[in-house]
Amino acid sequence: MRTLVFAVLLACCGCSAESDGRITPKEPEFLVPDHSLPAFGGQLVGTDRGEFVGKLMFQDEAGDLQTLLDENVHGIVENPAGIFVFTGLAHLGGNEGYVYVVSLGADERVKTDLLGHLPGAPSQVTLQPDGSATFLVYSGFSGDRQLYECYSLTGNIVRRSHDCLPPKAMGPNNSFKPKPLRGSA
Repeated sequence: MRTLVFAVLLACCGCSAESDGRITPKEPEFLVPDHSLPAFGGQLVGTDRGEFVGKLMFQDEAGDLQTLLDENVHGIVENPAGIFVFTGLAHLGGNEGYVYVVSLGADERVKTDLLGHLPGAPSQVTLQPDGSATFLVYSGFSGDRQLYECYSLTGNIVRRSHDCLPPKAMGPNNSFKPKPLRGSA
């Protein structure tokens, strides 16, 4: 038996293909944002990759990307008080959410500062005509029904609200991924 295992291992070691030493270039990666907003002479772009964690990035005029946050982005809105990003994840018993302020630092680089911690992951971030934003915060289950609370961001103040749209239905794989908020084109 040992001889057979050794023979199989030896055969596998010799199975590599010949190489002429050239390196094949990788295919370019394309960023498909879930959320975007023109800002600071470039574009803020956010992705939501669920348990695999998304990102908030700033793409400058030259197309260079700067990663600002390694978190799932659920919305980017701008109002007279500034630019705000909603992040979070509800997965496997965890339920976290945050709101960040995006601004230019003293060094003229785009930066984020934590505005506050939410009681759960935000979703359905919707910019209202008056400049406020409404959003749902996931708060758990009751039986087989998901529960959400309604909040709003007015200026830089987050408070409970009653102006949210009802939650959208769950997706085909029992995941909740609302239609993303899109920045102006």
